[in-house]
Amino acid sequence: MRPAEAAAPARSLPWRSSGLRWGAGFAAILGGCLLAMFALMYWRSTALLFDTMDRSVLEQLELLAARPPDLLPFMIESRMHHQPRVVTQVGLFDQDGRHIVGDIETIPAGLVLNGRVQAVAAPGDEAVHWRAAGRRLPSTRILVVARGADEILNVRQDLVRGAAIGIVPAILLSLLGGALVGVATERRLRRFNDVAARIIEGQLHERLPVNPKGDELDRLCAIVNRMLGRLEEAIAALKGVGDNIAHDLRTPLTALRARLERAQRLAGGDAELGWAIGKSIDDVQRALSIVTALLRISDIRHIHRQSAFAPLDLGEIVRETAENYEPVAEDKGVRLLASVAAPPVIVVGDRQLLTEALVNLVDNAVKFTPAGGTVELRLERTARGPLVTVSDTGRGIAPAVRGEVFKRFYREDASRSTPGSGLGLSLVAEVMRLHRFAIELSDNNPGCRVEMRCWHDGDGCAMVAGARDGRPA
Repeated sequence: MRPAEAAAPARSLPWRSSGLRWGAGFAAILGGCLLAMFALMYWRSTALLFDTMDRSVLEQLELLAARPPDLLPFMIESRMHHQPRVVTQVGLFDQDGRHIVGDIETIPAGLVLNGRVQAVAAPGDEAVHWRAAGRRLPSTRILVVARGADEILNVRQDLVRGAAIGIVPAILLSLLGGALVGVATERRLRRFNDVAARIIEGQLHERLPVNPKGDELDRLCAIVNRMLGRLEEAIAALKGVGDNIAHDLRTPLTALRARLERAQRLAGGDAELGWAIGKSIDDVQRALSIVTALLRISDIRHIHRQSAFAPLDLGEIVRETAENYEPVAEDKGVRLLASVAAPPVIVVGDRQLLTEALVNLVDNAVKFTPAGGTVELRLERTARGPLVTVSDTGRGIAPAVRGEVFKRFYREDASRSTPGSGLGLSLVAEVMRLHRFAIELSDNNPGCRVEMRCWHDGDGCAMVAGARDGRPA
C-alpha cells in the first residue's frame, strides 16, 4: 500500500511507449491505404491486360473461322511466312486432333473447344502460360488460337516489385514520423509527470509547463495550474492557522509547566497535592510534546532542509542510537541488539533528521515490546544500497489498519493506554520523503519489522506504508 504523498510515477515499458504506438499506428494506417491502393491498381491493371489479350484471341479466332474451309490452311500458312512478328499463334487440326497447319502443333491439354478464352500451359512446356481459345469448325476441323500470357505475368511481378519499393519506405517513414511525434508527446508528458511528482512530494509552488502555442494540453495545464494556485493558497492558510495555534500554545504551556513545577516545590509535605500537581505536569508535558512534534513535522515538510545534506556514515547513527537506548531498554527488561555492517556505510542526507527518525523507530519498538522481549537494530549493505531494519517481538498490528500508521495522530485502540502522541511515524515518513528513501513495515512473527531503504527508488520516494504490518508511534 503506498501513501499518496509518496507515490512516484513508474517508467513505462519500451513496448508501451506512446512514441512506438504512434509510429505503429501511422505505419498501419498509411500501409493499409497504400496496400489497398496497390491492390486496386494491381487488380484493375491485370484485368485490363487480360481483357485486351482475350479480345485479341477471340477476334483472331472469329476472323479465321469465317474464312472458307478450303482457303483456311493457305491463309494460316501465309500468315506464318509473311507476318512472323504476329504474337498470336494459330493451329489447325483435323477432327481427330492431328496437326494440319500452323505454329501450334498440339492441342493444349485441358483446352475446352467452346470458343471461350482459357488459361492453359503451352504444349510440351508447362512453364509457359497461354491464353487460348478453340472451336470445331463446320468442316469438323479444330481451330485453336493462343497468345503467350507470360508478358502479363511479368507486368504483375513488376507491379509487385514497384509496390514493395514504394510501400516499404513509405511505411518506414510513417513509422519514423509517428515515433518522432510520439516521442515529443512522451517527453512533454514526462515533464508533466516530473512536476506532478514534485507537487505530490509537497512542492505546491510547482506548476505544469504551458507552451505559447496553446493547444489542448496547454489549456488543460493552465486550468490545473490555476487549481494548484488555489490549493496552495488554501493549504498555506490552513498551515498558517495550525502553525500559529501550535506556536501560540507552546508559550502558555511552557509557562504553565513552570508554574506547576514551582507549585509542586511549594506543596511541601502535602503528598496528595504533590501527586495531583505531578500528574498535571505530565499532561502539560504531553501537550508540549504534541505541539513540538507538529511544528517539527511542519518544518520538515515545508522548509525542505536539503541544504543540510552531506555525506555521512549511517553506521555511526545506528551505533549511537543503540548505545543511547540500551539503558532505556534494560530498564523495561527488553534486550536491545545491534548489528552494523563494516564501516563506513555512506549515504547523503541530514544527520540530525535521520537520527531523529531512527530514534523514533527504536523508541516505538522498545515501547511496544513486553519485558523479556527483544529489539534488534541492524544495518546491512544490499545490492541497491544500505538497509536499516528495526525489528521487535511485540504484538504487531492488525492487518485491517496497516495502511493507517503514517497518518498524524493515528493510534491503534490497543495502544491508547501507552504514552505517545501518534506523531512519531508521521515524522519518520516526512524524513524519508525528504531523503527520497523508502520505509516498509512488515510482520516479524511475532512483532513488527521496519525497513529503512536508504537509496533512491525510481523518480521519488517510494513509501511502502504498512504493506504487511505496522504500528502507531
